[in-house]
Amino acid sequence: DRKSYDAYIKAAIHILFASLIILSSTLFFLSDKLSSLYLTSFSDELKNNSGSYFFIASILFIFIGVGSVVYKILFAELLGWKANIINALSYLLGFLDVVAIHYLMPDSSITFALVALYAPVAILPIIYISFRYIYVLKTKVNFNTYKLLLSRSSGFLIFSSLSIIVLQTDYIVMSQKLSAADIIKYTVTMKIFGLMFFIYTAVLQALWPVCAELRVKMQWRKLHRIIFLNIIGGVFFVGLGTLFIYVLKDYIYSIIANGIDYNISGAVFVLLAVYFSIRVWCDTFAMLLQSMNQLKILWLIVPCQALIGGVTQWYFAEHYGIVGILYGLILSFSLTVFWGLPVYYMYKSKRLA
Repeated sequence: DRKSYDAYIKAAIHILFASLIILSSTLFFLSDKLSSLYLTSFSDELKNNSGSYFFIASILFIFIGVGSVVYKILFAELLGWKANIINALSYLLGFLDVVAIHYLMPDSSITFALVALYAPVAILPIIYISFRYIYVLKTKVNFNTYKLLLSRSSGFLIFSSLSIIVLQTDYIVMSQKLSAADIIKYTVTMKIFGLMFFIYTAVLQALWPVCAELRVKMQWRKLHRIIFLNIIGGVFFVGLGTLFIYVLKDYIYSIIANGIDYNISGAVFVLLAVYFSIRVWCDTFAMLLQSMNQLKILWLIVPCQALIGGVTQWYFAEHYGIVGILYGLILSFSLTVFWGLPVYYMYKSKRLA
């Protein structure tokens, strides 16, 4: 019964907006300090405004984070098609905003361009959840609703926080070890590959409730088959996408950042293909374990991954630059979650079968 979940949805919206206020207030006071650490390679380009740039970007990405929770609510309600439409439309609007600014206001500031690009991504999910809130406005919510929701979500919060550390270590290291030009090369290339990998992430989000249902029904054989086919298809998609990007790299880079030299070796593209193929494997098993509410292994293994990633990226970036960052990323996944998550999943699935 859909109405039976309305209280949890209303409580989740309250928690989301309370978190938004708390995080925004915290960043208001910490932006100058954090930007001085994180944006050291861009000190000349940003001059004395790094704190304000950092704060504006942080607020936008906090709103985008709220949007990601909205998408999960939609998937939980079996309305994933709405999530995909809103997400795709928001990025399309952001892209069109940037194109319009490029032609109509070519001298606009970086702040204006940043807001134009990400404002639709941040705002559209908020608009949707605001209308959704009107639907549940009369639903009664008590203390136990908040307590149950927070207790069930705390494990996912810990895992998400650890994942952020793992996936952002490369930028933290680069801010200390690489030049601004190399950071731009890496960031733009990662964004191109990230757009490709986003498609696979959307597939995983859609599979989450399906996998949870199959697990509850104890249909392990069917679940294993879906996962196997999904991983094979994901790796093939990454390989094909990498080839496509490499062949058309000059054209793609000229569209994204015309006038900037992007002389990137073929080894970088090979390493990126390996990295995102590993991500297909690891993210799939992470999704499976989360759908089973088996999070303890993630709490244990992801901090080890973060430590290994930080040390290896720091060392290799010093000697090999961008390639060294990718070496560190691949090693951090290969030595931890690449084997740890599937082993734990098979162990748990056999015990539950």
